Amino acid sequence: MSEWTLLLMFIPTFFLISVSPGLCMMLAMSFGASLGVRRTLWVIGGELAGVGLIALTALLGYTRGLAEQPALLQGFKYLGALYLLWMGITGWRGGGQKAATRQVDNGRLSLLLRGFTVAISNPKSWLFMMTLLPPFISPALSAGLQTLLFVTLIILIECVNLLLYAYGGQRADRLLQTQGQGDLLGRISSLLMMGIALYWLLT
Repeated sequence: MSEWTLLLMFIPTFFLISVSPGLCMMLAMSFGASLGVRRTLWVIGGELAGVGLIALTALLGYTRGLAEQPALLQGFKYLGALYLLWMGITGWRGGGQKAATRQVDNGRLSLLLRGFTVAISNPKSWLFMMTLLPPFISPALSAGLQTLLFVTLIILIECVNLLLYAYGGQRADRLLQTQGQGDLLGRISSLLMMGIALYWLLT
């Protein structure tokens, strides 16, 4: 198998992992439903910056310290789970999407930081980058070139999936609004967040 074939195999592998429901995707869907896709682009921008930073950190080898210290890795996992649980509870108590809607008044920088904070505290991203990226790296190719390609591919694929979730959230919200069930999607999103958080805390 050539080095470039190995690199190309990374694309569908990462796409399938990226598109699975998680902290970042649920956030994009929730904001897409409450603010619309255009406003959610600022949240997505922050998430992509966080994911790109994690990927770059993993490729440069700095995540080795996390892998060698399970307690620190568990700390990241529980921190992300508790944050996700808090978001789910806040969204539920705020009437589904109302909690996310209040973010509009905080401005673009706040939306960027919200997305970045969620992405950087997402244990799924750290675990994936540490475990799945190394097998795709070829010693026969330039390390700098591979770093650039992997980070670019990761950001592009993640961007496509985040946009799909945001658009899906927006479309679902409009459909439910016409049926007089505007809060239903927010409730479902909140339940999913709490479910994922509890799964992380119990495993």
